[in-house]
Amino acid sequence: MKNDINILILCCGTRNLLVRYFKKNGNGIGKVVGTDCSVYAPALYETDAHYIVPRMTEPGYLDTILDICCKEKIDAVLPLQEDELSLIASHRKLFEDAGITPIVSNAEAVNLCRDKYAFYEYLKSHNLPTLTSCDSFEAFMKESEVGNMNLPVFMKPTRGCGSIGIQKVEHLDLLQVLCKYQDRMEDSYIIQNYADGEEFGADIYVDLLSGKPVSVFVKKKLRMRAGETEKSVSYRDEELFKLIEKTIEPLKLAGPIDMDIFRIDGQYYISEINPRFGGGYPHAHNCGMDFPHLIAENISDRTNERSIGNYEEGICMLKYTDLIMEKFT
Repeated sequence: MKNDINILILCCGTRNLLVRYFKKNGNGIGKVVGTDCSVYAPALYETDAHYIVPRMTEPGYLDTILDICCKEKIDAVLPLQEDELSLIASHRKLFEDAGITPIVSNAEAVNLCRDKYAFYEYLKSHNLPTLTSCDSFEAFMKESEVGNMNLPVFMKPTRGCGSIGIQKVEHLDLLQVLCKYQDRMEDSYIIQNYADGEEFGADIYVDLLSGKPVSVFVKKKLRMRAGETEKSVSYRDEELFKLIEKTIEPLKLAGPIDMDIFRIDGQYYISEINPRFGGGYPHAHNCGMDFPHLIAENISDRTNERSIGNYEEGICMLKYTDLIMEKFT
């Protein structure tokens, strides 16, 4: 079994803190290599080696990534961006045949979580609490007639990310116009009851070997910016931990998972799951949830022990802007 694994982080962008966590001494990670399609991705310059690669939609992209894996003796590849999750998951065998572990859930689970309406239907079918949603103006009117939906609502792209395209709609006429516009553009959208309550985020690690959640960290979100948690406070509730495990286990997810939850009138509601490192993971990490170490253990063929909610409550995370100076030739 390997003691130190080499990892390739794809589309590393601005995830500088995540790169630093993987480079931390003694966590079982050896070399950290990064890729991005832009020379201006700051996280590239904190890796041990980095590569500028084509966009993931271009022909030959996967061959480029596999060539890097071979050159750098990579043991595991970690996608961070939504579209790349699907790409790597659907080509898992290419990497496994080369002796490389893709740190990503199976393609079916990734695609289910990406489709917000399909995920809503999944939650309903498993009797899990979720905010009532629909996929058309006509469906909204039917739900509102029986009292399941009321204005205001959230309208958002079915396959969106980072809060892009999300808008709060308070007037019926405006909702109808927006739906007609989206129908004409053939854009898929979802209408969801407005969550007028507290918002929580959960950072979860599903063991790659056992397939079970082994680490769960919950934070109460205090402020968001561009769809990412900017200020939060650690939070513990055994009832919520049980709901998270009940939601995660049937999905056959793997590795780092980000979950959004609302609490309205004392009731928890599952909103979304992103099967990747969430933007608020630094809070979990600095409260003792070392996902890079859990990954290293799994790649070294060791199953991680279950440790749910093993952290202190009331610890705040406050993000701020930093910078890197580089000269490009």
